[in-house]
Amino acid sequence: MRPTHLLPTDPGDSGNSGSPTTGRILRLALARDGRATRLALCTGGLIVHDIGEAAVPVLIGTVIDRAIMPGNRTALVVWLGVLAATFLVMSLSYQRSMLGMVRVYGLGEHDLRQLSVGRVLHPRRHAHRSTGELLSIATNDTYQVAGVSWSIVQQLATVAGLLTAAGALLVISVPLGVGVLLGAVAVLSLMQRLSRPMFARGRTEQRAVAAASDVAADAMAGLRIISGLGAQDEVSRRYRAASRHSRDTAVASAVSLRTYDAVSEIVSLVYLAVLTVAAGWMAVGGTITPGELVTVIGLAQFLKGTLAHIGTFGANWSYKRASAARLRALVADPFLLPTGLSPGTVHGEVAGGATLTWTSPDGARLTASPGRLVGVRVRDAAAARHLVDRLGFRTAPRRGELALGGDDALDIGPDRWRRTVTVPPRDSTLFSGTLRHNVTFEVPPDGPSGAAPAAPLDPSVTAATALDDVIDHLGSVDAPVGEGGHRLSGGQRQRVTLARALHTAGPVLVLDEPTTSLDPVTAREVAAGLARLTTSYGPSPGRAVVVVTTDHALLELCDEVVEP
Repeated sequence: MRPTHLLPTDPGDSGNSGSPTTGRILRLALARDGRATRLALCTGGLIVHDIGEAAVPVLIGTVIDRAIMPGNRTALVVWLGVLAATFLVMSLSYQRSMLGMVRVYGLGEHDLRQLSVGRVLHPRRHAHRSTGELLSIATNDTYQVAGVSWSIVQQLATVAGLLTAAGALLVISVPLGVGVLLGAVAVLSLMQRLSRPMFARGRTEQRAVAAASDVAADAMAGLRIISGLGAQDEVSRRYRAASRHSRDTAVASAVSLRTYDAVSEIVSLVYLAVLTVAAGWMAVGGTITPGELVTVIGLAQFLKGTLAHIGTFGANWSYKRASAARLRALVADPFLLPTGLSPGTVHGEVAGGATLTWTSPDGARLTASPGRLVGVRVRDAAAARHLVDRLGFRTAPRRGELALGGDDALDIGPDRWRRTVTVPPRDSTLFSGTLRHNVTFEVPPDGPSGAAPAAPLDPSVTAATALDDVIDHLGSVDAPVGEGGHRLSGGQRQRVTLARALHTAGPVLVLDEPTTSLDPVTAREVAAGLARLTTSYGPSPGRAVVVVTTDHALLELCDEVVEP
């Protein structure tokens, strides 16, 4: 799930010399796994289709001049057969090409979403961005950037159709052909100039959407606190303001885009009306035949759509450029851990039963051996966050400061370290779903009920975390906890996240203030349960447990207490 190898983006990654370019991001979407070949074939197929569309008016004019006007039935059958074959080739090439394009686009969007999620979940920890912004980039922006494949292919096919139509008009009349080419250049130049403000409007709209998503996400996450403080009106006011700004920017952007489309349509209509009038005048004067007049009128209709499509390319491309810039900025964001940090020279997984050691700058030493509960007494919450981030390799340790089983953390690397040392964040989130799924992380079976056995909750963990009353409160271990666990109190949510941490299988577990939200009686019960589990834990017997806390009751039950 973490394809960071797809696009190295920092000097610590092999084969990279700096920040990614938009071109490299596009190559990831369009050129991986043989996609470039498929894209080329799809382009060829759509070019054949558009050339066929341009050829249809030419064939109709030929039928008129060579079969209908002379009354030649044999020629009529032959040319109608050619026309039917042209339609058959057009249909097949369009169907095959569009199917291939769906695959290229879908795979490209998938890779870009994997890239954006992979950056956020990178072992070196990605720089913080708001949830709403990340969601906007991983959904809307990746969709827009992947759509570059459609734009490129359709524009190439459209240009091929335009050149075919212009060539046919040159054969009929050099002035008409030259007029088409000059007019196309003029239309493209005009629409390109008009599309320049679209880039800025696109970025403004995307930022406004992300800001509104941030406010909504914050409100949903803190709904219980908001209700407790009676701040619903203020939060509603903030969301209305953000939503109104998002709406206004979206409306302004849509009006601008529709105005652009209207101008493009008017320009192409005026231009093609002049072309049709000129062709009619030439037919009346005998310069061109009736069949050629029909061909010119048919090509005018074809060119109307072609020029309108080419004219809107600038605006669509501007939106894609804005999305590509946002995606590139995410990929180029710095890591919180040093970019030159070694990925680890210790190969394979670190063996279970290893001893965790940490040495503070002033010489204090923490040693967490298998089967022991070690407490760390800290001065305040800031000191606890600093130490927990260090033990979890969320910040880079000095060489010799942090080790596991005799191997330095810098040699193990952050990815393998975190698969061995479990350090859940203090503010762990509960997910929508049942209590069982939140504790065991079991994926619900796709089949009918009973098709796969549900993962059981370890009874020793349930007892140690006083989870029985949570189960009684919900009515069942398979009852939903609500979005973000809103059906539970703060203490109940902390016990669920503690049970989740204890259900993990890592040989070392570090807990950050695991009893702060509990009442004194429940806190002492949980502390005693942690002490019992350390030496006889079900899924991982004999694991080392470190608690970083100011809770005296919990520290009294530890095998050893360290004060860094």
